[in-house]
Amino acid sequence: MHVVKNPMRILVTVILVIALVFAFTVTDRQNDSYAASMSVSSKGIEYGVIADKYGIKGKAVKNGIPTCSIPLSIKNPPKGTKYYAVYMYDPDAKNFTHWIAVNYKSKTFPENASKANAKSMIQGKNGYKSIGYGGPNPPKTHTYTIKVYALKSKLNLKKGFTKKQFLTEIRGKVLGTVTITGKYSKK
Repeated sequence: MHVVKNPMRILVTVILVIALVFAFTVTDRQNDSYAASMSVSSKGIEYGVIADKYGIKGKAVKNGIPTCSIPLSIKNPPKGTKYYAVYMYDPDAKNFTHWIAVNYKSKTFPENASKANAKSMIQGKNGYKSIGYGGPNPPKTHTYTIKVYALKSKLNLKKGFTKKQFLTEIRGKVLGTVTITGKYSKK
């Protein structure tokens, strides 16, 4: 049988450990709830459907690639957000990349920001192997995911960066993310 020599010391240690665990848990929950209040919306998505003009049925098509990027509006970003990044992809086509843009300061990506505001952001390569927005052109109805990142600092990426470079560079710089989806069909 083992006899505890100083039970009061053990009790104080246990209480301190519990207090520290509780303090970190409460802090994490507060940060999560604040980040969870961030939202994104788009006038280009109604009732879960992406408007024709942001895909192959639109008028802005170059070399068979839709080029008019979808508008986005971000609300309630986490405290400390300095920049935004957007990553649009098609999970129905093995996560085909449609748009990656980083280092954008405004909470609003207006329609056609990929072209009109191109100097205000750094854009990567899309799945069509071009730089900037390459909109939906599915063989049948696909659901597209647009993920917006709130960033605490600028990303060190150059025009034409890859998805892999993007995913490496954002590590440790994301304060919050929010996602919006929309369906698009050629028909």
